[in-house]
Amino acid sequence: MEAEKRAADYSLLSLQVRELLRPAVAVNEDTSIQATAAQMTAANSHTALVVQDNKLAGIVTDQNFRVRVVASQHDPQDRITSIMTPKPMTLPPNAPATEAMLIMAHHNIRHIPIVDPSTQEILGVVGGTDLLRSHSHNAIYLIGDIYLAKDVAALTELSLHRPQALVSMVKSLTSYHVSHAISSIGQAITRRLLQLAEQQLGAPPVPYAFLVAGSLARFEQTAYSDQDNGLILADDYQEAEHGEYFRKLADFVCDGLDACGYEYCKGGIMASNPQWRQPLSVWRNYFAKWIETPDPQALLYSTIFFDLRCLYGETTLFEELHTSILRRTQKSTLFLTHMAANALNFRPPLGFFKGFVLEKQANGEKTLDMKKRGVVPVIDVARVYTLAAGLPVTNTRERLQALGQANLLASDILANVLDAFEFISLTRLRHQARQIAAGQMANNQVAPDELSEFEQRHLKNAFEVAAHFQDAMAQRYQANALR
Repeated sequence: MEAEKRAADYSLLSLQVRELLRPAVAVNEDTSIQATAAQMTAANSHTALVVQDNKLAGIVTDQNFRVRVVASQHDPQDRITSIMTPKPMTLPPNAPATEAMLIMAHHNIRHIPIVDPSTQEILGVVGGTDLLRSHSHNAIYLIGDIYLAKDVAALTELSLHRPQALVSMVKSLTSYHVSHAISSIGQAITRRLLQLAEQQLGAPPVPYAFLVAGSLARFEQTAYSDQDNGLILADDYQEAEHGEYFRKLADFVCDGLDACGYEYCKGGIMASNPQWRQPLSVWRNYFAKWIETPDPQALLYSTIFFDLRCLYGETTLFEELHTSILRRTQKSTLFLTHMAANALNFRPPLGFFKGFVLEKQANGEKTLDMKKRGVVPVIDVARVYTLAAGLPVTNTRERLQALGQANLLASDILANVLDAFEFISLTRLRHQARQIAAGQMANNQVAPDELSEFEQRHLKNAFEVAAHFQDAMAQRYQANALR
């Protein structure tokens, strides 16, 4: 019975840190250690945030007072800046609570300030005890257990809960939250595999960043996802001296992901492929070539690698690469025009009279492909627009919202596309949930007769909105001429 309860709890992965944050004691940089301690005591708080010019400058905790004041006999009249931890890690309010748990565990910290990334407003703080209080009714259990897994076999067993987690969440959550939650599981498994690899191989000989691409980078994984990843190595990497270490690390992670149900990428977009395990300078050249010479192969890579995120390791390596990518894409009209044309390859499955255009499967069934002709058209257009604007976000919904906030997408168009993308995505997820509940392998092929008349009507409307979104982009970039 306890095991059943535990498995059910694993499905509740939608909690965001905004739901857990507490008001924080805030002091300015000139406040003394003693005065700060008095304010923390009065507020019954274990933390205080140090603010400079209305921006977060540092954090102090009970542990700081024990180690840096009491144990070292620090003068209590000194400024609080003398014992604070400067530039603490922060999270935005919409970050999953599971992400907070992973950061705390990985960096051995107990509190994370929550800051609005657009305004830099300090909203509060989330601590380990806040996460534990939510443990009994949220699926932080699964993420926590993944982090504690001792080997690949344990991770493989834990990954089996992923499909049932989707089934439970689809009943009451938006597709955005379901996909975020499912992606958090994939993210946790990948990070734990990297930690296990380092435990086995020792410390890396040069800094590296482990990249994820595609659906995991966008936080849009579903019940079935393969793996797309790579390694950026520091430019002092030497193949003869360091190559064996990173080959073993990459093989360990990619093999482990396959064992956990994330199949090997059929196109070989994995860190285990030497092509995608390269120094930063080589990655820069890759992207420069793709942007300057957008041939079909470059465009194929672009649809994968322009959705990119650093999951583990030296984040500055990724940030340097990502910044240079966005600078280049903004300036390259030719590249954007080719990307726009490429984004027209998969059209929503509507015929001339707005009827469904079905694809015949090997078993003779006629279906709608809810990935290639459902979500992909919106994903691809959102990618083109955000690359043109130099916006760093990767999640499709967040890309659309960022375009709206930058006044690059009219409010009525934004509302319609967001609603259409949500309905298409949720229809896809509900289809997969029905298959899982029936003991079948999940796929993206939806037969219209499994949908109600209401769902079919709204799905046609959603496809029509997606088609208009594509057409507007094609007109803007004159992309039809390149098809």
